[in-house]
Amino acid sequence: MIEPTAILGSAGGDLMLRLATSVLGSIALVLGLVACSPPTTETPPIDTAIQTDAPSATDDAAGVIIPDGVIGTAELTSTSGDNAISGTVVVTAGGGGFDVALEDFRSDVPGGVQLFFSPWSETTTCLADMYSFSFGNLSTDADQPGLSLGDRDAARGDPSYYLTAVITARAPGTTDPHGCVLTPRAVGTITWDVPDTRPGLLAVDTGDRFGADGATATAAGIPVSYQAVAGDTLNDIADRFGITVDDLGFLNPLTSRQLQPGDDLNLSVALRGGASVPPPWA
Repeated sequence: MIEPTAILGSAGGDLMLRLATSVLGSIALVLGLVACSPPTTETPPIDTAIQTDAPSATDDAAGVIIPDGVIGTAELTSTSGDNAISGTVVVTAGGGGFDVALEDFRSDVPGGVQLFFSPWSETTTCLADMYSFSFGNLSTDADQPGLSLGDRDAARGDPSYYLTAVITARAPGTTDPHGCVLTPRAVGTITWDVPDTRPGLLAVDTGDRFGADGATATAAGIPVSYQAVAGDTLNDIADRFGITVDDLGFLNPLTSRQLQPGDDLNLSVALRGGASVPPPWA
């Protein structure tokens, strides 16, 4: 993987979450330091690190701009089945960024709650402990307007790779049966209404070369992922597949560390986000 975002993170200090910065972008996502029993996926640095060249001057982002207005909603459902938490998450595009609001919000969780956006589905184990975007601590029993999801550049203009809104208690629980640090108290699948922001974006393998000599996986003859090798550069990889470095960042919004030999880069718009990156203990 390339570095929550392709793949990005922000930190929730109360839970010892660490900040990770994308090589290809500036979205902040949260990677929890989890107490789950499965091992973490952190990979120690190696000497044969891939060179991550900066985009060239002609590598300008191109595509369709999401118009202002409501672009996503999620109805929160309490995971306990007792309707202890309810409300609607509303994502709005406006000006230079994306805002989030909690409407008709109600919570019986004492001590306040936290809101996260996750790139994985509601059924993912330890959903709130992994790569996700944190909106921090929220008040209980009150609507929450004006929560920022970041500027448009942060998500390459399209945040629709987030799949699930997650509410957790502010204080970590200690009785989660899966050993999770943050127990989801309410979840909601985000329904997006956004246009195709990069129409025609299609990777075409023009053959290996110096700086892009790794193997490509295909589906129906179309490249869907590329496995990096030592000596690769992002510029050369993008050139091999007829896309820009910015396109490569758009296709890979989730990574927590610098690109290393053996990492897989997604090349398919349909697999952007969590669809191409399995949870660390799936």
